[in-house]
Amino acid sequence: MSDLIIIIAVLLAETIAASFASYFLKKSAETGEKPKYFILLSPFFYLGGFLYVFSALCGIYLLQKLPYAVVLPIGSLTYVWTLFVSRILLKEKITKRKVLGMTTLILGVVLVGVGSTL
Repeated sequence: MSDLIIIIAVLLAETIAASFASYFLKKSAETGEKPKYFILLSPFFYLGGFLYVFSALCGIYLLQKLPYAVVLPIGSLTYVWTLFVSRILLKEKITKRKVLGMTTLILGVVLVGVGSTL
């Protein structure tokens, strides 16, 4: 049972870290009128990169524990967290089409998870 808890925790860490990595890279890209190389001076750029590496390491751990055909589809939960991050931190609109897409994605993740236990 404790292995399952660790796997779920690592899965959540992987997907949430990837979502925030994208957010911080977007923030680093907001250079305004400055030249694009100013991205390299942004702490957001390095934070986003660190979170992507952390997410990748979590993914490698999960691939050691679970089949590839399970880890990759479940990793798409990143898009669910990204929807929330974009709404809360970037004030982006959540449309009905986005909700339908996320619902379909979550249903697919559930089917992959249930299918791997049968």
